[in-house]
Amino acid sequence: MAFTFNFSWGNQSQPISVERDRSGNWFYEMFNSSASHKELLTDAQKIKAVLNNPAVLKVFALNCDLFSTGVNKSGDIENFLQTQRSTPNFKQGWTQYFWDYMFWVQTGTAYMWNPNNAKVLGNNNTVQWLNPANIEWQPSLIDKLSGLIFSNATLKDITKNTVKYKLCDGSSKLIPLNEITPFFDLTNGVSGNFYKGESRLNALYKIISNSEQALDSKSKNLEYSRKFMVNGTNSVDDITSLPMSETEKLSIESVMNSPKSVHAVKSPIEIKRFVDDIANLKIDESFYNDYLMIGSLYNIPRELLDANLLAKGNTYENKEKAIGFHVEYTMIPKAKNLMDGFMSMFGYKDLSMTWEHASFNQVFEIDRQVVIKAKLDNIILAKTNGIDLNKL
Repeated sequence: MAFTFNFSWGNQSQPISVERDRSGNWFYEMFNSSASHKELLTDAQKIKAVLNNPAVLKVFALNCDLFSTGVNKSGDIENFLQTQRSTPNFKQGWTQYFWDYMFWVQTGTAYMWNPNNAKVLGNNNTVQWLNPANIEWQPSLIDKLSGLIFSNATLKDITKNTVKYKLCDGSSKLIPLNEITPFFDLTNGVSGNFYKGESRLNALYKIISNSEQALDSKSKNLEYSRKFMVNGTNSVDDITSLPMSETEKLSIESVMNSPKSVHAVKSPIEIKRFVDDIANLKIDESFYNDYLMIGSLYNIPRELLDANLLAKGNTYENKEKAIGFHVEYTMIPKAKNLMDGFMSMFGYKDLSMTWEHASFNQVFEIDRQVVIKAKLDNIILAKTNGIDLNKL
């Protein structure tokens, strides 16, 4: 039995886009981001949402900047990866490479490409990040990636398959999956493609849309704040007369646009701004709240978000402690995933990233010294009073 659905748009707008998934389901996007959005964003839409929205970009850049200050170590050797190859590839240095990792992983998945599946990093063997929006996943490959894998032989057979990677000049390159190592922000166990992780941006899209509307609203209101509405008044002798004739209307518009500071008018008029008080709209407050919500979903402490906006009432100590907590619970787990990838790829041992050199550690060191001093004072006090510490 077959069913036919006939959609008639009538006087309504045509859909912005129409898509069909592999199961045959149709998805119609009828509105722009200010009214509705798709449940799942494409990789290209995620990147556009990040780069075009100040609130999201500020959150992304904060995490990327902080992550890129980390130092990789193997045992006692600092900047170990730099000793293997001075730059990760021919286009960027290691600091930018680490910055890019955090950027891509925050969109859902960071794809590290190791050409020819090299086992040694150095000489002409490089590593670089792929743009997720340029990767084409064929349905037949997704079917294989969504299946159950019970042996290394099955995994090896699957990773011999290739994906098409689109280049800026319109050409494309086929890249075997075994040359690509994915790193995930959330999980790769939901999408049905274990090479693709889930993105927080899907959950944030309405908030991103709200912040964009706040910016658009402020821009529009600032534009109209320079404009005025002028009303004429009825004659007290003839209440049936029109407040303003067409000639008077044109005359007033000409006067309002003239450079003169004083104008004489025949009849009383009322002048009112289109926008009386932008502050009452609380547009900046709305944008600020959206920024906080976006930052909180990326696990950034409120104190650090405020400091990043130069908000008042935030002390240096609170900011440094917030950075320390953020590094401990957000940066280090993401760094461990990346370093594990390098160890698996090239056989390195004990590779890690550390922020021990960062200034925020001084605040924690001061606190640690205060605790140590308090313990020593208690020991001295106990001995002075003849208290046996072993009995406490």
